[in-house]
Amino acid sequence: MKTILRKIRSSAPILTAITISLLLSGNLFGQGPIFTGDAGNLSNIIREALKLMAIILFCLGAVGLAWGIYNKMTGKEWSNQALGSLLSFAFGTIVAVFWQLAQGRAVGVDTNF
Repeated sequence: MKTILRKIRSSAPILTAITISLLLSGNLFGQGPIFTGDAGNLSNIIREALKLMAIILFCLGAVGLAWGIYNKMTGKEWSNQALGSLLSFAFGTIVAVFWQLAQGRAVGVDTNF
């Protein structure tokens, strides 16, 4: 009995992935081209996810920067927060570039969505 349970547990991630792909394959492949601008297709979800991700990263960068400044003023360790905020701003900029590309626009790096 224990052997059967171990085999089921070890194969559960693979079976889950296969089940999800079988359930979603009809919906995913029925969308047509991804970046067509049609309101009922996957492109809007991708665009909005990129936009939300960039906004969240910029907000996390601002919070990390404020936290680092507060820690510097109180004499605590501050470099990890400052580095994290810089990385959040950098990755948010990269995501914003991908969002501009997904919109079909020329790439201008700014936070004006």
